[in-house]
Amino acid sequence: MADEPTQEWGNAPERPQTARVFFALWPDAEVRRRLWREGQKLQRQLGGKLTREESVHMTLLFVGAVPTQHLERLTACASIPFTPFGLAVDTASCWTHNKIAWVAPSVTPMALSQLVAALTLAVRAAGFELERRPFAPHITVVRKARCTPLDPAMPKIEWCVTEYVLVRSELNREGSVYSVIGRWQGSG
Repeated sequence: MADEPTQEWGNAPERPQTARVFFALWPDAEVRRRLWREGQKLQRQLGGKLTREESVHMTLLFVGAVPTQHLERLTACASIPFTPFGLAVDTASCWTHNKIAWVAPSVTPMALSQLVAALTLAVRAAGFELERRPFAPHITVVRKARCTPLDPAMPKIEWCVTEYVLVRSELNREGSVYSVIGRWQGSG
């Protein structure tokens, strides 16, 4: 009988532990509640699954699965100085291609665009791969929506952005659970 290959169970290379992460603007409790209530209104119109109130945020830069041993390098490159700025969330819509209802500013502040551009540059320079799609500022409030035409006007929600965060996303039965693992304050 020919020699058969043997499997040594304890010697298989381990897959590195990863964390699914993204940079975001995380509103304070009052702004978060107001954004969530707009989501409730959209859910009544469009159906779908309402984003949990504690999960309401604006993604700045999705990084994806990062080996946990590289998280320190990611946080080190992310200290981007910025001046706090105002964000007026005043429009709502729904994307039919992915069935997401969202709220957003009708005008993107230059400071927001500059922050995203600087973060993107720093994260790429540190060797992390990123998606190439352009930044579209929005706050997802409903998933699996039946997108139909709707009035984009909504009551203006003023949000004073004073920080951005690095968030870890973990999936469970209820959906994604987010935990903040890094926080950077604006100055000025």
